[in-house]
Amino acid sequence: MKHTPSSSFMRRGFTLVELLVVIAIIAVLASLGFGMYNKALETTKKTEATQCLGKLVMACDAFFEEYQALPMATTSAIDSEQVTDNRLMGPLLGQQGAQDENPKFQTFFTWKQAKGKGDSAYGGLERTENRAELLGPWFNPSKADRYYRIMFNYDYDNQLREPQALGNEIIWDRRVIAYHMGKDGKIGGKNDSDNVYSWNKSK
Repeated sequence: MKHTPSSSFMRRGFTLVELLVVIAIIAVLASLGFGMYNKALETTKKTEATQCLGKLVMACDAFFEEYQALPMATTSAIDSEQVTDNRLMGPLLGQQGAQDENPKFQTFFTWKQAKGKGDSAYGGLERTENRAELLGPWFNPSKADRYYRIMFNYDYDNQLREPQALGNEIIWDRRVIAYHMGKDGKIGGKNDSDNVYSWNKSK
């Protein structure tokens, strides 16, 4: 007697509908995984920026303890904001060109090396023998938006005011506060959601 296999046994492969369903499921899972990866990556960058800001503030405080003046104090007699370009990082790193401010050539700040060079640098210290810049972990289109920003209490009155665009609140008993404008490179209003601060920022 000849056995005839059932039609379900004889069928091979997927139908077009089944194939489309499988592709759709894979696409949904991939998008969820990509979203989770991006979120984890952003959290890592914020953590890195927070750690860098903490070290930067401590470096500026240590500079003050050594020289009884904050870096770049000759540029202003009132609270003032500076960026982590060569004018600030030179004295903190004890570079040769900053001997007027740091005559002992002490190194107050260390951090990892930046990725890339020149206008493409981000995520660390871009340093040569005579120059140094500190850049945040986001590759903002403008290099100026990759710098960390520091508010210095140059009048030493224990009252350090936030930048006006950030709320203009008084931070008490601090010589230095610092922040980064985050992934979007902007501050003010809705742009502040990705900012990173060295102090407890009120909402």
